[in-house]
Amino acid sequence: MEDEILMSSKKAKELSSQKKLLQKIKLHDVSIEFEGSTAHIKGESALEVMSVKNVVTAFNRGFDADISSLLLDDDYDIIVISLRDYTASDKRAMQLKGRVIGSRGMIKKRLMRETLCYINVYGKTISIIGQIENLSIVHSAVDMILRGAKHDNVFAMINKKKAEVYLNGNR
Repeated sequence: MEDEILMSSKKAKELSSQKKLLQKIKLHDVSIEFEGSTAHIKGESALEVMSVKNVVTAFNRGFDADISSLLLDDDYDIIVISLRDYTASDKRAMQLKGRVIGSRGMIKKRLMRETLCYINVYGKTISIIGQIENLSIVHSAVDMILRGAKHDNVFAMINKKKAEVYLNGNR
């Protein structure tokens, strides 16, 4: 199976020098070749190629190599939210990014701490990496923030969802 992903030329160059990450990818019987800003991904298993494509996507969206490599584990996934789905205005997109990040990064840090997910705001996207059971919670939270919900209501929803998951897991 083969796939490719277009990257920024800067990120393609950075990724091609990440020896440790490329070694982890090679352990999954997948190879990456760079042609300009395009990463060509080849492997026998479609699932492994898709996992590596997710790793490359995460790296391209601003996550470091260690966090990106979590996506090689089947328990982790990535969601990329486009701010273009919420506004066409560049000015409003900046405001929305500010709502997700918060003053001194406190909202983003709290979201990450309470959902055990990694969040990166990069360009016109918000990317989230986490264990699958936590992704839906943080995705809902970010969606609420982008739609204008009060931060207190967002964190109340997170606590409610975490309690539901805990109660359902312990029955």
